[in-house]
Amino acid sequence: MRRLPAVAGILLLLAAATACGRAEPGSGDLPALCSPGYEPRELVDRPLQVALPSLSGRTPAEARTTDAAAIKKIAAAACSLPAPPADIACTLELGPSYELRFLDTQNRTTTLTSASFGCQFVEGPGFHRYDAKPLWDALAAAGLPAPQPR
Repeated sequence: MRRLPAVAGILLLLAAATACGRAEPGSGDLPALCSPGYEPRELVDRPLQVALPSLSGRTPAEARTTDAAAIKKIAAAACSLPAPPADIACTLELGPSYELRFLDTQNRTTTLTSASFGCQFVEGPGFHRYDAKPLWDALAAAGLPAPQPR
């Protein structure tokens, strides 16, 4: 019977070691939304997990904006996030995640996934950043869904 807690402990350690996310900095070309000439057309923000109803009885759904100035601020906040250091260690917890879908005037779509837990990774094709608090602040300032400060 003592083997069961030991096995569970080892599995927990393995899960914690692998759940920290990738430790390498982002590589490849930055998405179009990080270019100086980026001309946004629309941003769709939606939660990724099935959310429980809030006190109002509604569940969060996707929100959209076509306010180019607000979208540029959100894109700038995402692009200015730091790349994670190689030796990053994150807490093993769960929380809400969001998908941000940027559409520009040339019909190019850039999708970023952002987590509001652990190291708060923001990821997309060729894009791996962390510490997303400035991104949450920009989303909230635009009136879009964002995690509440803890």
